[in-house]
Amino acid sequence: MRLSHQQGSALIVSLIMLTSVTFLAILSLQSSTTQIKIVNNLQIKEDVFHTTKRELRKQYDGYLDDINKADELTEAFQNSAVGEVNQLLPEISLTEANVSAVASAVESLQATPVNLNFSFAKNSSVGALATMKFELTSDVQDTTAKFRSSQRLGFNYYIPTSSR
Repeated sequence: MRLSHQQGSALIVSLIMLTSVTFLAILSLQSSTTQIKIVNNLQIKEDVFHTTKRELRKQYDGYLDDINKADELTEAFQNSAVGEVNQLLPEISLTEANVSAVASAVESLQATPVNLNFSFAKNSSVGALATMKFELTSDVQDTTAKFRSSQRLGFNYYIPTSSR
């Protein structure tokens, strides 16, 4: 019987391969964790943006649907002469995803109404309306205070003129 003298190189090679595979697995986990953070931040940013957009739309729809909200526009028109902005109660609850603060305001962009147009026809309603320009603003902030969205929406409100 003959005994052979072994060097143990297979053990060293397998340990080196195992170490390199472990190192690659750790790098892959770190990369995926970073990607998850990036996607999460993008989702929060999109949530804040769309919440701001939804708040503006609800405020604007309120002026179209509710005649009682015309008092807010009258107050905004009166405050425009002294340079104040009307703060509005938010239409969106703070229970929305990732939202901690909602602030909305309406402002009149002119101090005096401007006639819409004029006509030489006596029985026409053209020229009997004046347009009032208003601007809604909405600011939304997320719970971590990293993301904030501020949007503006301009709209016209037509009122009868006293010239007819």
